[in-house]
Amino acid sequence: MIHPATHEKKRAGRHRLWTWCAAGLLLLLAGCSLALAYRYADWIILWELDHYFDLTSEQREDLGLRLTPLLARHRHEAIPQYEASLVQVRQRLERGLTSQDIDWAYATYDRLRADLFDRLVADGGVFLASVDSRQVRTFEEALQKDNDKAARLVQAPAPERLKKRAHATIDMLEDWLGSLSKDQEAQIREWSFALPDTQQVLVAYREQRQQELLALLHQPRTPEIVARELRTILVYPDQHAPQAYQDGVRQMRAAVKTMALAIDQRATADQRHHAVTKLQRLINQLHDLHVE
Repeated sequence: MIHPATHEKKRAGRHRLWTWCAAGLLLLLAGCSLALAYRYADWIILWELDHYFDLTSEQREDLGLRLTPLLARHRHEAIPQYEASLVQVRQRLERGLTSQDIDWAYATYDRLRADLFDRLVADGGVFLASVDSRQVRTFEEALQKDNDKAARLVQAPAPERLKKRAHATIDMLEDWLGSLSKDQEAQIREWSFALPDTQQVLVAYREQRQQELLALLHQPRTPEIVARELRTILVYPDQHAPQAYQDGVRQMRAAVKTMALAIDQRATADQRHHAVTKLQRLINQLHDLHVE
């Protein structure tokens, strides 16, 4: 049996470090046990930072002291927002989705994401201001390994990449809706293949942001300067993004919106009940986590 901490450690390793301090927190909405994720959140973040920066004992101690109140504030201030948002999602799903519901979901995601990262930039600025030249090189080398892996995936033939995306989409929908009919699966696969192929644009933008952060780390810096840059990268990423990236995001969101509405219209009563029940379990976990 895999120890929960080991399982979370492997999952955390998939995150890119320019969103380093959010890695543990974002797992809260991805796993089957929010309490378990919160229990190991500080450990996950420290493990990830150590992987990318080879932390000193002083940095590890300081980060540990900062993470405890940060996670406590997040639990008591942000978790209720997540719960309230998911209650609305459940209500909208129960009656059937509309175009306005999808727009609301995008806006809510953007708001909660910005709030999450905004909570992290001050402490992130203090930490990144403390890294020395050796640690910057370690960080740069780790990013390069990640980027090399991403480049290999992007360079794969488009049909192969789109096929993998379609499989992942079907797996995700089966998790939320339960069993799909053969007709539903075939239709979803067709819709997935028709979605814009934005992976190259997204990878290029991520690498651009990484280079901006690395350029900052190669210069003399203060916690305030680093925090300001992190806020630009994490909280307001689209304001200074290349036009190609902004266009790609808009196209993908529009296409996903059309696909989501079509899937919702074709969902059976049992499938809708399956999704609503799954959402309610997640809402209950969030509520319990907040009141603990």
